[in-house]
Amino acid sequence: MYSRVNYTLIGVFVILFSLGILYFAFWLGGKGSHDDNKIYMLRMKESISGLSKDSGVKLKGVNIGTVKEIRVNPKNIEEVEILLSIDKDIPIKEDMKGVIKMFGLTGLSYIEIEGGSNGAKSIESKDGEIPLIKSGDSLFVDAETRLKHISDKLADILDRGDKLLSDENIKNLSSVLKNTDKITAKGVDIEDKVASLMVEVNTTIKEFRVSFNKLAKGYDELALNLKRDMPPLTKSIKQTSDNIDRLSIEIEKTVKRGDYNFKKILQPSINDIEALSEELSRLTRELRQSPSDILFKSRGSRRGPGE
Repeated sequence: MYSRVNYTLIGVFVILFSLGILYFAFWLGGKGSHDDNKIYMLRMKESISGLSKDSGVKLKGVNIGTVKEIRVNPKNIEEVEILLSIDKDIPIKEDMKGVIKMFGLTGLSYIEIEGGSNGAKSIESKDGEIPLIKSGDSLFVDAETRLKHISDKLADILDRGDKLLSDENIKNLSSVLKNTDKITAKGVDIEDKVASLMVEVNTTIKEFRVSFNKLAKGYDELALNLKRDMPPLTKSIKQTSDNIDRLSIEIEKTVKRGDYNFKKILQPSINDIEALSEELSRLTRELRQSPSDILFKSRGSRRGPGE
């Protein structure tokens, strides 16, 4: 009888203990769901392969929640709705985005919350709906977009290359090259002519320099001749002028005395005038016979009349 009572007590204790554990588990689960976490919605149009219920949700590599549910949007079959259960103490900002990332090469995925700033507003529920987190492109979608862009660019380059290397363009290019060869040949001929012309110009310049030097030398000789010949001639003219002055004075005195023997009075001046006239006549004849002698012929000093 005692054994039966003991078994009964043990059975009751086990049942009560099991019920207590179940109650504690339900209480803990309910408290975690309603008190510690907050539900957010994430809508994505890309494939979510590798992502499953209870997959992790991370912010800067720190676990902040889990994936609670995955379903197709009944209002838009192009979208997948992902319900995220995130710690309510973690503020989710309006400038944050949810991105699917992969654990290395395992094929398992998780949700990474990117972005966010302290100055941004926190996401709040509107009209009782679940708060919506913006979605961003995953690494694979970004790589696919970039590869598509590169592929389009490459196709465009190849298409332009085909157009550039068309038969008509190749023919035109050949024509341009032929014309370039002709222009180059003409350029060489022109270069030779220019070189020859430059030689002639240099020769002309040298001849001009020689002629100019001769002219300068002749000018110097003319200056020397004039410098040498002019003083005697000037002196002779001055003496003639003085003689004329004396003649005038003598004539005036003679007139006053009543003596009119002009031949005697004028004879000295007439002699000077004849000598000067002879000198001028000789110079005129020389200029007519050889004008260059005045520049290049050396002369001895000539005496003036009366010297």
